[in-house]
Amino acid sequence: MKENYKLEKEYSISANTFREGYLAFQKKYIYLKSYIFIGIFTVLAADFIYAAVKDPKNYFAYLLIVICLSLAFREWYNPRKIRRNLVDTVKELGEPVYRLSVGDGFVDIATVSVPDGIEDETDDDDSETDEESGNSEDSELPEPTRIPADEKMNILEYDEFFLLVYGKAVFYIIPKENFEEKELEVIRNIKK
Repeated sequence: MKENYKLEKEYSISANTFREGYLAFQKKYIYLKSYIFIGIFTVLAADFIYAAVKDPKNYFAYLLIVICLSLAFREWYNPRKIRRNLVDTVKELGEPVYRLSVGDGFVDIATVSVPDGIEDETDDDDSETDEESGNSEDSELPEPTRIPADEKMNILEYDEFFLLVYGKAVFYIIPKENFEEKELEVIRNIKK
């Protein structure tokens, strides 16, 4: 069954655009929680430092100072480490091609093609070929993801990309390059 789409467009995401998009996602949904925990652990460490100064023989306070400062550092470091790892993964993937399809009340996002050498690196000489096993390249690609345009969907616009967020955990980065102005307007009005 062919869907009636307002917009169908193929695009790819560079590693730099992904880095900027993921940073925007982190600023909106992750950093606030991290900063709150950093503040809590820092205040607790200061309290334990005060306790250690009052009673220098309170070795338990020294242990708690180290633990609180370690947890505060972890809250600061982990989002940066995750972003670096994800960007490195995107760089290794190359630039796969995705298809954005906008319909009435939903958005479909699908992987159209993956750069050569990414699909399956475990090919053996003894293994069946795709023709023998009945598989084609299309069967290896995941099904399109359908995102309903409801109250959980949020579309954030930046200079270089759109950030389509569903809930607080699922996000898609849609670069503006290669889109015409009328296509950008369709993306802006997905929820309207």
